[in-house]
Amino acid sequence: MRITTLVENEVNKPDLLAEHGLSLLIETGDEKILFDTGQKGNTIFHNANTLGVDLLEIDKIVLSHGHSDHTGGLDGVLTASKHAIIYGHPHVFDEKYSKAKCEQRPIGIPYTKEALELRGAKLRLSRKPVQITDNIQTTGEIKRQTSFEIIPDRLCTMRNDQIVRDALMDDLSLIVTGKKGLAVIFGCCHSGVVNTLKQVREMTDNAPINMLVGGIHLIDATEERIEKTIEYLKELNIEKMALCHCTGRLALIRLYESFAEKLLPNHVGSQIEWD
Repeated sequence: MRITTLVENEVNKPDLLAEHGLSLLIETGDEKILFDTGQKGNTIFHNANTLGVDLLEIDKIVLSHGHSDHTGGLDGVLTASKHAIIYGHPHVFDEKYSKAKCEQRPIGIPYTKEALELRGAKLRLSRKPVQITDNIQTTGEIKRQTSFEIIPDRLCTMRNDQIVRDALMDDLSLIVTGKKGLAVIFGCCHSGVVNTLKQVREMTDNAPINMLVGGIHLIDATEERIEKTIEYLKELNIEKMALCHCTGRLALIRLYESFAEKLLPNHVGSQIEWD
């Protein structure tokens, strides 16, 4: 399996573009799966073209959650790959907002479910885990099992014509089964790394987790949350972690202090081989 980062906040190779967002191309066997689509369609298309990736060959698209920095490029990708099936949670199309003292701005997916269906999009929305390929499945909706993995109050959604705090139950991750264990691929992991990995272990009869890839949203986490996350990751003895996007610089520093060479750089153009 190969994972190529098409969209991410940083770039360290010439001729590629960075933006606040995430999109990962997962190639396994004869299938090409796009996990999230970044924020703007021109970024993912430019980077895909520069890296020699043909978006026409995308078989399946998985949306980790309904924020625009993970879904904004969807319309463009569907224009290129009309046959692709889209997987996600039923709440991925909810209206979502970021609310501050003097600002309330929309941050949800910039397309409605109905508009995508009218243009022929094939949607597979489920709260439960879904088998994407023989060795890749979604986590489905993540149970909240910890007390310290709290979603910030600023992240909101519309419920019954009222803006309320978003529990982000649409947040999901991917589980990839390899020869020696599992890889877990996150979008933002708003549900919490510990919550997510606990559920992965329950779903897989405690199979070893060898690798983590993606964003884990510790960018505005408390010191307690960062420390407890690191403690749990140490318990699992994970071999490699290619973390990026919303993980946050402070958290990345603390992770590097704790895991050193186990922490891999992951920016636009990064490629990870895993079996």
